Amino acid sequence: MTNERSATRRERRIAARKVQILDAAATVFAEKGFHRTTTKEIAKAADVSEGTLYNYFDSKEDILIGIMTRLAEVETLPEELMGAALQGDVRDFFIAMFRRRMGYMQRGQEMLQAILPEVMVNPKLRERFYQQFVLRVATLLEQYIQTRIEMGHIRPVDTALVARAVQSMVIGLLIFRILGDEAVLSRWEDVPEVVATLIFDGLRPREGG
Repeated sequence: MTNERSATRRERRIAARKVQILDAAATVFAEKGFHRTTTKEIAKAADVSEGTLYNYFDSKEDILIGIMTRLAEVETLPEELMGAALQGDVRDFFIAMFRRRMGYMQRGQEMLQAILPEVMVNPKLRERFYQQFVLRVATLLEQYIQTRIEMGHIRPVDTALVARAVQSMVIGLLIFRILGDEAVLSRWEDVPEVVATLIFDGLRPREGG
């Protein structure tokens, strides 16, 4: 029991130190951009030595992926998608999920704006971003959709393409927000309901309407 408590405390310390480094890196990336930021500057902002930083992250790219994963709360997705969410209404779940994801993205918008260009032009970083962030989310969404199909809550669809279409809506709307689109900026809170309506109701006229 003592060993278990010690291990738990150590895990909490490691997690807290990682968060400390990621928060510092996000601040520096937002100020200077990914390319111009050094690990030495990140370590200084996090109040740790550069050697300590490398005990937790292998590279600046590794830190960036950690930030993106944290922003989207990817680690919580398995529980969010496959837990109690399967018991409720699927449309209500999607609205709630969109609202949470868009909230995370809004809070991290400045940092995302600083690092996304690097993700797009750096092949190695782009592949890591795809594998550890985009593909992980897509796979979890596929599993959720497939389970709902088997439960009879969603009609049979191409789960892989549907999962990616859902992701692309969120990412595309975030890009509109970064570009300063007035319709998206002024009605950001309405976006989850609009996206859910498109997915579940489409654009066909309502019966009797």
